Amino acid sequence: MSAHTRAHRTSGSHNFLRVTLSISGNKEASFKLPNTPDIKRKIDEFKKMCEEWAKLITSWEDAIPWEKVSAKNLVRYKKAGIVLRGARYREGLSQKQLAHRCGISQENLSRMENGKRGIGEKVAKKLAKILHIKTRLLLLK
Repeated sequence: MSAHTRAHRTSGSHNFLRVTLSISGNKEASFKLPNTPDIKRKIDEFKKMCEEWAKLITSWEDAIPWEKVSAKNLVRYKKAGIVLRGARYREGLSQKQLAHRCGISQENLSRMENGKRGIGEKVAKKLAKILHIKTRLLLLK
């Protein structure tokens, strides 16, 4: 009976689909998904969506600089605040968590993100280390 069980486990591998996605150039992510009609339908929908995105992206010559797109936000939040908020979001930290790790109040961190308070060099170094970014990005005006 144990031989039958072993054979059953290996023969069932055809019930899965292996999906590999190329992420930013040379990185890949591979997934093993159940081979069901619902999964196949969702994969087809994803392929169509990617084809539509590819049609929208024409060339880098058509790209608009981020400063131009974000002009209103730059006036309101300042570059350092936008960088701080984006890096914090990328690391998956709340304001409260980041403030605690950095040794400042959540209120001050909020003011920094909203451009109402400057980021000093000492605090910028702590934040940069925690957020894995360069200190100079937090000292932008």
